[in-house]
This record gives sequence, structure tokens and C-alpha cells, in this order.
Amino acid sequence: MILTLLLGLLAPSALVLFYDFQVTRRTVMEDLKRDLERSTQVLSLSLAEPIWQVSPDLATPMVEAQFDDPRFIAVIVTEANNTKAFVQRDRPNPQPELARTLTKPIDREGRQIGQLSVTMSAAPLLERAQRELYEAAGRTLLVAALSMAMILWLLRRRVLGPMERLSKAAFELGSGQMGTPVTVEGNDEIARVGQAMERMRLALIEAFDRLRQHANTLEDQVSQRTAELTKTNQELTRAMLQLKTAQKELVESEKLASLGRLVAGVAHELNTPLGNAMTVVTSLEDRWGELDSAMKSGQPLRRSQLENLVADTRRGQDILQRNVRKAAELVRDFKQVAIDQTQDARREFDLAGMVKDVLVMVEPSFKHTPFVIHTELEDGLKMNSFPGSLGQVLTNLLINARVHGLHDRPEGQVQVTCVHATDNPDWVELTVRDDGWGMDENTRKRIFDPFFTTKLGRGGTGLGMHIVHNIVTQLLGGFIDVVSEPNQGALMRLRLPKAAPERSEHEEAGAGV
Repeated sequence: MILTLLLGLLAPSALVLFYDFQVTRRTVMEDLKRDLERSTQVLSLSLAEPIWQVSPDLATPMVEAQFDDPRFIAVIVTEANNTKAFVQRDRPNPQPELARTLTKPIDREGRQIGQLSVTMSAAPLLERAQRELYEAAGRTLLVAALSMAMILWLLRRRVLGPMERLSKAAFELGSGQMGTPVTVEGNDEIARVGQAMERMRLALIEAFDRLRQHANTLEDQVSQRTAELTKTNQELTRAMLQLKTAQKELVESEKLASLGRLVAGVAHELNTPLGNAMTVVTSLEDRWGELDSAMKSGQPLRRSQLENLVADTRRGQDILQRNVRKAAELVRDFKQVAIDQTQDARREFDLAGMVKDVLVMVEPSFKHTPFVIHTELEDGLKMNSFPGSLGQVLTNLLINARVHGLHDRPEGQVQVTCVHATDNPDWVELTVRDDGWGMDENTRKRIFDPFFTTKLGRGGTGLGMHIVHNIVTQLLGGFIDVVSEPNQGALMRLRLPKAAPERSEHEEAGAGV
């Protein structure tokens, strides 16, 4: 666990540190090149007069002043046709690979009178940048250590400690030591397991007491055992029926929750066209009120008033027509999706059109996020299947991508595609890909397990992907697989037959489960 935490916290930090160092090095070298050109240009102009007057005493202070900047390594000034240095100043250069040299002629009145050679090194700035990066790395290590200590403390307090007590209690129960009560504080899943073990301990004690009371005769023992087996069988039967009922209710609640999200999205989308229509109606009412007042006043109406009213009425009619049409299209799409998801009827439909209908319902939940949905939908994919169940699958995948795959990211996108299967013209492929956090191998393998969720206690039931798997493999007769790696996003790939397999009456009656 410690190694996992260290790798999870330090590996990304090390990669970021290495990347920052490379970027800093490149930036420092670019700055050095720019400053070298500028300094050489300024110095060559300043040294023209001292060389013209053959006055090294005037040139020396100019050169010395440059060495206040620790990046300057060497400055050599020579006269034309003279190899001996006119003025020369240098300092040791321990890192030649970081140094750059620029030579520039010194001109006066259009004639070259000397030459300037300047050497500068990026080592001082790079060393300072490295120190800052090392300080950042130190802070990162400190944060990682504190985070790891806090995580381990929480795990020890909330998970490992209670699990150790449960293990000890289970061992005592297994060895027949039933005098010690099973106590686990809290109201979470582990505490509920402890409560169940305590009820089991009490039930075992009570059962053993009854067995001892009826141990006098074999007939009483056989009768008691038979009664207990019968009672247990009835309890198991009732428990099985309750489990099936609960499972069906959970599935129906997932469907209703999905439909509820669609209702919220449609209501949000309808606000805009209906609000626009209401604004136009109010405006037209005011204009007609002005016309009615003018007619009642007995004053003659001008032609310009009527023309303005006609123009405003036409514009209002156009706006009303467009907004009401948009609202009608939204209601029509929602009606079709709602009918499909509630009745779950088999019918023929176009896959691309069904995907677009679902996206109209889902996209409002993406509107106020930095995430966008892109589509690549092949036209003409006619299917004879269950659009309601397929729409529920697509809705769950899109919501999962937003809630689990892209949460807390500054930006992201979801790609939805549907095409013919390359190896079989009677099958189609529907994929949902995001560029979010991705999953490790353990999470990917367990994603379809019932009640498995990465948001335990934060609103996740762990049934969404389990229901998706059941719908795809049983009702739609297809396959679903997941391709994902940490920080590489996730790909949900569905392979579906164009014609879903026929269901018997018994299967149709239990399709909700």
C-alpha cells in the first residue's frame, strides 16, 4: 500500500519536474540568445567612439560594467587590421556547453574600425532555476509524505482497524468462543457486517441453547432439526424473493433516475425557447395595446405606424415560430426517448438517429462544464432491437464519463461513434471514448461487478455498469469491453447485432430484472 501511494504521488511529480527542467533549460537558452544579441548590439555601438579615439581607458569601464551580469564570460574588442586585443575581459567558464558566443563588427561612418566578440553562459540562470525546481520538489515530497501519512491514518482508523477486529471476532466464532460480543463502532458497511456477525452470534447461542434443551431424546433432536431446516428453508425462500424484488426495484430506480436526468435536461433546454416566445408575446401585446389606445383616442393613424406594427408583428411571428418549433422538437425527441425507456418495446430504428435523440437529452448536463461531446455517426445503420434499453446504456456511459472519467479536470471531451462492424455486416460497433483519468487494471476488471463503485458513500450505487453489462449481453445480444489505462482515458466498446435475439414470454416478463 505504501509503495502504491509513493508511486501514485511521486511518479507524476517526478515526470512534471523533469518536464519543467527541460522547458526551463530551453527557455533560459532562448533568453540567453536574445540577450546576447541585444547586449552585443548595444556594446558595439558604445565602443565605436573609444576605438575611433584609440582610447582603451574609455572602453574598459563599458566592458567592466557588463560583467556585473554573471552570465558574461568573455568580452574581446579588437581594432581593424590588428590581432592584438584592444580591450579584453573574461572569467572562468566551468560549463562550456551552456555558453554562446557572438561576434559583431564595430562600424563608424560606414567603415569597420573594429570587432567585438561576446561570450555569455546560461549557467547562472539555469542554476537558479534548478534550485527553484529542487525547492518545488522538496515541497512536493513534503506534501506527498503528509498525504501518505494522512491516508494511512484514515485507512488504519476507518478500514484496517475495524477489519482486524472483525477478523479476530470471526476467528473466535469459528473456534466456538461465543461469549465475547462483536462490537464495531460506526454506521458504515464494515459496522453493518459487524452487526450481522453479532446477530449471527446471538442466533447461534440461542440455537445451541435450544439444542441443549432438546438433547434428551433423539426424536426431539430430529424434530427440532427438521423444524429448524424448514424454517431456514422458508427464510431462504423469502430472502430470495425479497432479493429478486429488491434487484428489480434497484434496476427500475436506475431507469427512473436516468429518465429523471433526461427530464431535468429537457426542462433546462425548454427554458430558452419558451422564454424567448414569452418575451415576443409580451412585446406584441404592448404594441397592439398602443394601437388600440391610438384607435380609441380618435386620432388618425399614420401609415408609418401601421407599417412598423406589421414589421414588428412579422418579426415576432418569425421568432415565435422558430422558438416554438425548437421547443416542439425537444418535446418530440424527449417523448420518443421516454417512451422507449419506459415501455422498452422492440422496434426498427436508425442507430444514428437514436444516438442523436439521447445526446439531446444528455448534453444539458455537459453545458455548464468544460467538457464537450463529439460524434462520428455513420448513417443508414438500421436496427431491429430495443432502443429504450440501448438509450439507457448510452446515457449511463455518457454520465459515467462526465462523473467518473472527467471529474475535476480543467477540460476534456467525449467521443461517440457508431459504424458497421468491419468483420460482419450484420453487426454494428458503438463506442464511447473519453480523455479523462482512466482506470487501473484492477478497476477495469471489476467495473461490471454488482455494487462495485469508485464513489462508495458519495452517491454511487455500483449498479450502473452491472446493468449496462446485463442489457448489452442478455437483452441486446451483444458484447461490451473496456480499454483503459491510468491518465489515458477510457474506451467503452459495444458490438451489437442489428437484429436483437428473440425473447420468450418468460424472458419478457423478467426483462426488468
